[in-house]
Amino acid sequence: MRLRAIATVTLIVVATTSLAIACSVPVFRYALEHWRPDPYVVFVFHSGDLTKEQQAVVDLMQPKGANGNLVANVLVNVIDVDADSDPITLQIRQDHPSDQLPWMVVLSPPKWGPAQTTWQGEFTTNSAAMVLDSPARAQISKKLIDGESVVWVLLECGRKEEDDHAFDVLTTELKKLETKIKLPEIEEEDLGDLSVAPDALKVVFSAIRISRDDEKERALVEMLLRVEPDLLEEPQVSQPMAFPVFGRGRALYALVGKGIAPDVIEEASVFLTGGCQCTVKAQNPGVDLIMNVDWDKVVIPTEALDEDLPPLAGFSGFGRPDDGLDAKDSEVAAIAVEEPKNALLTQTTKAAVSPENAVPAPGETVIDEQIIAPPGDATASGSTDSDASHATANDPPSAGIGKNVVFVLICLVAIVVAATLYFMPRTN
Repeated sequence: MRLRAIATVTLIVVATTSLAIACSVPVFRYALEHWRPDPYVVFVFHSGDLTKEQQAVVDLMQPKGANGNLVANVLVNVIDVDADSDPITLQIRQDHPSDQLPWMVVLSPPKWGPAQTTWQGEFTTNSAAMVLDSPARAQISKKLIDGESVVWVLLECGRKEEDDHAFDVLTTELKKLETKIKLPEIEEEDLGDLSVAPDALKVVFSAIRISRDDEKERALVEMLLRVEPDLLEEPQVSQPMAFPVFGRGRALYALVGKGIAPDVIEEASVFLTGGCQCTVKAQNPGVDLIMNVDWDKVVIPTEALDEDLPPLAGFSGFGRPDDGLDAKDSEVAAIAVEEPKNALLTQTTKAAVSPENAVPAPGETVIDEQIIAPPGDATASGSTDSDASHATANDPPSAGIGKNVVFVLICLVAIVVAATLYFMPRTN
C-alpha cells in the first residue's frame, strides 16, 4: 500500500514537472533564441615558435564579435610538441601521428559517448577556413537567420538516380508540410522568449544538396557523418542521408536511404515546429555543427528590461552586467572576458577520459564529456544549455525565479492533494 502511494505521488510530480517546463514557442525558434552551440575543440600541434603567418591562422580560427565574444563554436588549443608534457594532449598527438607540422585535429562535442575526430590535416589558411565555414553552412545560416524553420541538408551518396529520388521525395513532402503544419499559439508567459512578434513566425522549409566529393565541404561532411554513432558503418555510409538543421546550426538526426520517406520527414518536421516540451538543450536530440556566425548579434530580444525594478541583492551572477558596476566589479568583468582561451582548453583536456575507457574509430581519439564554454559565454559558469525555467539573459532575475517558485508550489500542492486523497479515511 505504501509503495502504491509513493508511485501515485511520483506520477503526479512527473506530470506536473513536464507541464511546468513545457514552452509554447516552437522548438526551431526556441533553439535559435536560446541554445548556444556546443564547442568543438581544435588542437594545433607545432614544434618551436609559430611564425607570424601561422599565428595569423590561429587568430583566423578565433573570430570575435563586436562584444568581444568568440563567434564560431570552436576552442583552439595550441600545443608545442617539444615542450608539452600533459599526458592527455600527448595521447591525442599519439592518436593522430603526422610528420607534417603544424598539424590540426578537430574533436567534436561529445554526444554519443566520447568525442570523435571530425577532421585532421595540415594547419594552413585554407584548411582552417574550411573547418570554420563553407558555402553550404553560409547558406544554411542565412536561411535560418531569415526566419526559415528548418533547412534540410541532403548528403548525396554519389549515385545520381538515388540522390535525385531522395531529393525529390524530400522537397515534395516539405512543400506539402508548409501548408499542412500549424504553429502552436504562443502563450503570454512565453512572449519573453521571443525576439520577434509571434505572428512573424512562419512554417518555411527548404533543402540543399551536398556532394561528398566537394572539397570545400569536406569538414561539414565529416561533421554530418558523426551526428549519429553508426552513420560511418555499412550500409548507412553508402546511402543518401537527409539532416534537418535548425536553431543555430543543430542537426537533429539523419534520415538514411529508404528512411527518407514522407512519414519520417513529417515526424521530424512536426517535432521541430511544435512547442518546445523541454527547454533544456542537453535533453533534446541533435548535434551542433561548426558555424561561424555571431548569433547574439542577429538574434536581439525586443522586450526591454523593466527599468523600474531595483537589482536583487545576491544575484549578481544572473543576466548581463549592469552598467552601474563599480570600478572594481568592472575590472573583474573585463578580466573574465579576456581570460586566455588556452587556459580553459587545458582544463578541458585534463578532464579527458583515459583511452582504455573508450572505443575510438581508427585515427580517432577521445575526450571527456566536459567541454568548457568559451570566455564571455553567458553560460560559461555552468551548462551551455538553457535553464529549465527558460529565463533568458535579458530577463530580470525575478523572471526566472518567479517561474521556479510557481513550479515548486505546483509540485507541493500536487503532492499534498495526492497524499490527502490517498490516506483519507474511507467509510463503508
